[in-house]
Amino acid sequence: MNQEGIPQGIAYFSRAPDSAGMDAGQEKEELDEVEGLRLVRAFLLLPPHKRAEVIAFVEELVRLHAQAGEGDGAPAR
Repeated sequence: MNQEGIPQGIAYFSRAPDSAGMDAGQEKEELDEVEGLRLVRAFLLLPPHKRAEVIAFVEELVRLHAQAGEGDGAPAR
């Protein structure tokens, strides 16, 4: 430790006095973005044949969802 009582070799970062806390909506958006990036990374790390399986699975889900939406009068996306 140095004279100020801060351990040596450890970076010390303080929040700027003008930095406000995040609101819940912004925090949720950032968590969603982080989760999305993790999913993309995991997908890209898959071997090509597994990526093809994931794409086929998602396309089937979209097709089933669109069919289900047609029956209730809701516009399909």
